[in-house]
Amino acid sequence: MTELERTAAALEGAEVVGIASHVNPDGDSVGALLALAMVLTGAGKRVLPCIPEPWKYPPQYDFLPGREMLIAPDEIGEQPGLFAALDCSNIERLGPLRKKAEAAETLVNIDHHEDNTMFGGINLVDAMASSTSELVYKVIRKAGWPVSPEVATCLYTGVVTDTGRFHHRNTSPGTFVIAHELAAAGADLFRVVSEVYDSQSLSYTRLLGRALQRVEVMAEHEFAYSYITQQDLADTGATLPETEDLIDHLRSVRGTRVAALFKELPTGEVRVSLRSRDGFEVGPIARSMGGGGHAMAAGYTSDSDIAGSVNELVEKLRDRRG
Repeated sequence: MTELERTAAALEGAEVVGIASHVNPDGDSVGALLALAMVLTGAGKRVLPCIPEPWKYPPQYDFLPGREMLIAPDEIGEQPGLFAALDCSNIERLGPLRKKAEAAETLVNIDHHEDNTMFGGINLVDAMASSTSELVYKVIRKAGWPVSPEVATCLYTGVVTDTGRFHHRNTSPGTFVIAHELAAAGADLFRVVSEVYDSQSLSYTRLLGRALQRVEVMAEHEFAYSYITQQDLADTGATLPETEDLIDHLRSVRGTRVAALFKELPTGEVRVSLRSRDGFEVGPIARSMGGGGHAMAAGYTSDSDIAGSVNELVEKLRDRRG
């Protein structure tokens, strides 16, 4: 039995299912989570869908159906027999939900990161998949559950955002086949793109302006970076979850291959988001700093302040160039 078959069978046989995305969720983790929650609820399961702390739902995904089903971590009063971890390369990415996941009779790990630690009892992990939403779609099809327009919209959001609108290297011919099938199932293609990419709050627009004004380029490292502070968030009224795609503006700077966005967290730590192109892999750098991700899209958290975090990354880039 394949891991896909095992995953579908385990979900079909479960009565109470806990589902969680990773901390600081993105479009793929949110889309996969909501889609699976709606499908399992429709199949008669008791579903406990949750986003770990920080309990911050990215506002650009407010339009997605199923959001009303989400509960906070401290609202999970019972222990689910099956727990599905979505889009988590390691179990630490579950944050405060890790204990619930480990205590479950069956822990299902559905993910597409190449550095996944295979922490589940069942590991549906495929680094060649475009997204975790693609894998959830395959599970739904394998189980024979219907894909409603609402479910298709959530899954399409995951595929579109994790492939960068089909621009990234994880886009394959199979990705377009799945996108076609989701469109045929009723996914609202135009609303997904409109809400995620063509609709921004005034607060975020002002924050984006600050970040772009600060862009620095280190030509010797083909490196562009900027940063966001807690004061910036307070001044503009924007939130960190809104900044998911801000780094794509930095990656497009001509003459650079690596981009980084340094985001100061309320704890004083700095979240470092990395993107690259032209064959330069930032995944190994992120892993060496205690983080993870994909070859050309990764991240980690630094204990240093922003200036110290920049210096740490520059040293890593210098080492890579030899």
